[in-house]
Amino acid sequence: MNKYIIVRSDTKSISSPMSKKEALKTLKYYGRQGISYLIISENKFTNYNVLKN
Repeated sequence: MNKYIIVRSDTKSISSPMSKKEALKTLKYYGRQGISYLIISENKFTNYNVLKN
């Protein structure tokens, strides 16, 4: 199951991972409030690794 994380532009806060249904509900609320956001799918970023020297 895909999980989604939302970053709010006004408070720079990061949400807990949530389902698509929860994310859409949250985004609709933010849209009504005029809040800008960035949504990230956990699946697309699971292979991200920091390289250490």
